[in-house]
Amino acid sequence: MGIRITVINNVDVPKNIRKMNDDALWTFAANEWHRLISPFTPMDTGQLDTNVSIKPKEIHYRVPYAHYIYVNNFNFRKDKHPLATKEWDIAAIPSQGSKLVSAMQSYVDSGKLRLHG
Repeated sequence: MGIRITVINNVDVPKNIRKMNDDALWTFAANEWHRLISPFTPMDTGQLDTNVSIKPKEIHYRVPYAHYIYVNNFNFRKDKHPLATKEWDIAAIPSQGSKLVSAMQSYVDSGKLRLHG
C-alpha cells in the first residue's frame, strides 16, 4: 500500500495553468513537486523518497509503509532530511508552493507547452 499525492490538489496553481491539459506539463509539475518536497520527506534508507512513480499530476510513493509514515507524526530523523515530517507535501506548501508555480510558468513561457494535440 503506497500513497498518491496529486500535485494540483495541494498547491494553488493559477486558474489559467490549472486548465491546461498537457501531460508533459503535468508530468513536469509532478517531477518538480517531488524534487521540492523531498527535503520534507522522512528519510532513513531513502526507499520512501526514491521508490516513486511519476504520472501527470501525481506522485505515487510505492513502498508498503508510505501511508503509515504519511499520516503518523513520528519523531523523524533530521540528519538526512532536516525538514522531515508527516504529510510532507502539505508541510512544503508555504515555502515550496510558489516555487512550483514559478517553475510551471517558466515551462509554459519556454514554449514547451503543447496547446494542440
